Amino acid sequence: NKGELPDPFAMPAGDSVTTMEEWPARSRAWRDMIIDMEYGGLPPKPSSIEIETLCHSDVRCWPGTPKLWSYRVHCHSGEQSFAFCVRILFPSTSGPFPAIINGDECWWYISDDVARQVVDSGCALVMFNRTEMAEDLGYADVPDKLARKGGLYDVYPGQTFGALSAWAWGYHRCVDLLYELPFIDPDRIAVTGHSRGGKTALVAGATDERIMLINDNASCAGGSAAFRYVGDGGETLNIINVLPSWFGSGLQTYLGREEDIPFDQHCLLASIAPRPLLLTYARDDRWSNPEGMVQCAWAAGEVYRFLGVPRNLAFHLRQGEHSHTTKDWDVLLDFIAWKWQGKEPGAAYNSHPYDHLQPAFSWKAPEA
Repeated sequence: NKGELPDPFAMPAGDSVTTMEEWPARSRAWRDMIIDMEYGGLPPKPSSIEIETLCHSDVRCWPGTPKLWSYRVHCHSGEQSFAFCVRILFPSTSGPFPAIINGDECWWYISDDVARQVVDSGCALVMFNRTEMAEDLGYADVPDKLARKGGLYDVYPGQTFGALSAWAWGYHRCVDLLYELPFIDPDRIAVTGHSRGGKTALVAGATDERIMLINDNASCAGGSAAFRYVGDGGETLNIINVLPSWFGSGLQTYLGREEDIPFDQHCLLASIAPRPLLLTYARDDRWSNPEGMVQCAWAAGEVYRFLGVPRNLAFHLRQGEHSHTTKDWDVLLDFIAWKWQGKEPGAAYNSHPYDHLQPAFSWKAPEA
């Protein structure tokens, strides 16, 4: 493993954040650096959006007859307009409801049991296909893994953003939609995603403060796991060569010298503070580098402690492998009930089986 995780409180001029009032500016600086270097920046915001209602339907085969409403979001700006579809499943009772946005509709991770579980908890489930924004070139035998065309690349030609940023832009536009819907509580909007979708959820949450709770499920390298600390079998910085379309080009010069990167992923997590952040991983998912996630959680946790909300950052490790399971959704709904409904947590947060693990940093949060 390669060096100590950078101190997120350190300032470029050599001094350090010492008061809570100084943190927001330092947080923005970390976020801007990471989004630019690692992910190639974000696509521009649209100049305006229009909401087209497609269908108001009921799920009559389920108890309680939840509602399933569909929309098309039209985004105006750039070289041409862009539109994509969003489906919202929500209880038939009166709202406004908390909402959980999931962009992994392209992968069919959400079973009927999970969808019913979300609605039964009193939340709305917002679903869209993030690959409408940019093709996912992470499949075998892709003709051109460097291709940047279609979707938002045609809307904003000449930009440097990677697919993760384009997908995060889709989450932001879903938030735009939710702000227009009276049955959604705009102060309780959460995002979640699995693997590459987990990376996306982190980028979306870090770059839009309207998102009030972020859940990353097994995001691996480029998500909530450290580049500097990689356990056996874990994904490394070489992901930017294997899947270059997901990222910007700013980290290419650091391949093989990860210790020189001016940040690590805990700085991205810290930029989300003090908003609630949940990291859900699996013990047997070696590829996701769960030890590197724990290191980042410990390091970013120093920022949450500094801001007086140490329990707003939590991680959970279940048994199993690389998937987005009902258990992961159980934990997310438990976390939401804890943070937004005042219920006592039921999940075993912040515990891990790695007896060998010691913090990969020696700095501590300053005394505020």
